[in-house]
Amino acid sequence: MAIRLIRLAATGLNKPIAEIPFDPLRALIRGPSDTGKSYIRDCLWYLLGGDKVPKELPEADGYETLELEIAHGEDSYLVRRALRGGGAYILRTVRVEDEGTERPGIDTLMVTDVPEGMEQIEADLSELVVELSGAGKKQILRSKSKRGPVTGSDVRHWFMLSQPTVISEDPTSGASHSDRPQRIAAFHLFLTGNDDSAVALIQSKSEKDRLFGQLTSAQDALKRVMAGVDSNTKRTDVEDAIERVDETLSAMTRQYDARAAQLRDIRGQILTSAEELRGHVTRVNHSKAMLERFQLLDQKYVSDLERLGALNEGVAHFAALAPTPCPLCATPIELHGASHDLGNKVPGRYRKAVAAEAEKIAGLRAGLLHSIGTEESRLADARQEASQVRGELGRLEQEEAKSISGTRVEFAGNPKELALRRSELAAQLSAFDEQARLEGEIDRLKGMRVTKAAPISREASEQAGAVANIVQSLLVEWGFDDVQHVSLDTEACDLTINNRPRLSYGAGKRGIFLTALTIGLMQHALQRGNPHLGVVMIDSPLKAYADPELMEAERALASHTLTEKFYGWLSTWDGPGQIVVAENEKIDADVAAVLNPIEFTRRNDQGRAGFYLTSTMPLGATPEAP
Repeated sequence: MAIRLIRLAATGLNKPIAEIPFDPLRALIRGPSDTGKSYIRDCLWYLLGGDKVPKELPEADGYETLELEIAHGEDSYLVRRALRGGGAYILRTVRVEDEGTERPGIDTLMVTDVPEGMEQIEADLSELVVELSGAGKKQILRSKSKRGPVTGSDVRHWFMLSQPTVISEDPTSGASHSDRPQRIAAFHLFLTGNDDSAVALIQSKSEKDRLFGQLTSAQDALKRVMAGVDSNTKRTDVEDAIERVDETLSAMTRQYDARAAQLRDIRGQILTSAEELRGHVTRVNHSKAMLERFQLLDQKYVSDLERLGALNEGVAHFAALAPTPCPLCATPIELHGASHDLGNKVPGRYRKAVAAEAEKIAGLRAGLLHSIGTEESRLADARQEASQVRGELGRLEQEEAKSISGTRVEFAGNPKELALRRSELAAQLSAFDEQARLEGEIDRLKGMRVTKAAPISREASEQAGAVANIVQSLLVEWGFDDVQHVSLDTEACDLTINNRPRLSYGAGKRGIFLTALTIGLMQHALQRGNPHLGVVMIDSPLKAYADPELMEAERALASHTLTEKFYGWLSTWDGPGQIVVAENEKIDADVAAVLNPIEFTRRNDQGRAGFYLTSTMPLGATPEAP
């Protein structure tokens, strides 16, 4: 689906809006030289994704932002870019076609201001232009060895002709040899609707160098891999040797598994016996501690009995003594203050008390001696049981040692040596596998190096004939009655008129014929539904032909006749597509009334001087037509 230009505008703070509205089908911007007609083409190029900033004009002082409004189906897009360069700010909305609704104008806006009903979209401007032209998913050749998507530059190259391009003697694909394959591929896409996604590519020099490097690397790797393998060794021999080693190792493994199971059972019994032994030892230690405490207590009881016996003897001896007066004062004993402790019955009571205490301690000691006997019996039992468990544990440990020492039987081979041999054989087998892989890779790379792509063949004879017919009818309508035969050279992407290449004609005819080709290609592409921008912008197609320095003999018809016929044809253009022409040739008043061109006067006192409005014009005022 093609786009349609709606409006081009430049805005700035406290500056009147410089605006160019575009007719939906044809737009003529007419005026003398140096009024900004080519500048409009440069602005369109810039706002459709070009990198080149429009040249600086004195009249542009104070203007900051360029805007381009375009329609694509029911959608409307507004592209803003700073006049001095930078990225694009893109807005989109759904456009409602309603003739009774006046499109609201815009005041001076900042680049990032969003008008009501629109929203910003994140998109690359050139990619958006390609997408809107219908070529978004198409692949074209950029060289015989490289393919890529259509670019915005491809679209602008074929549909936006500058004044130098119109009369240029360079091929239509451009002066740059590096860009020509890509431009030619884009031309065939617009002509046929078919891209180059199925075209076989040839190898570029860098790809050939890369393949050569990969091939050399693979060959060197093959030499390194097979360096450690005897040339007489066969893969089958290595596989048989690995199988024998694996059988031996498997038999050893089975034997070791059986021994391991036996050891697990013995060690389980050892663990149980060790736990049991720890229990008995704990009992022995406990009994020994208790016995020591009991014996210590018995010694205390014996000591107490001996002390009480000595006390009893002392009291008995005291009782046998005769009373004696005090050796100091000779006072009789009866007259002392504590005579009640010295009576005849007192020693007897002491001895009874001592006898009672001794009897109690003797009873306690008798019970203690019984406990000591019991604890000695328990200690003996615990020691005996611990001794039995130690014997069993020793037997199990001997059995374990015997089982471990018994593993070095049956097989004469050393497991470590067998494992090393297995690793060596596995490395040799891996080398044979890598050899097979590398040999396959080498064969593949050799095949790729000699692969030749088929020559590029784009069948477009039927489409080329259709475009040639459209071009011939245009030229006849413009007054070139002597054009008898027109053909389209699809290799050169250019016309042959009356069996002469277009570039062999003079500048005036070159420009007219290229204009016809550009319009004819648009009409053909849009009628067939091929990718196309839907707009052509042509700068000064008539100027070179009307040059007064051009010899009359070089003209097939008078320049004024061509101008009248061209303007008359343009006024009746009804599509498909939109044509924008910038020209300085005069136009008949009757045709102008129909075509309604935008007139630049180059004068500040009459009409509109150029693209930018005069500084004396009131803000918001609209210049009157001359």
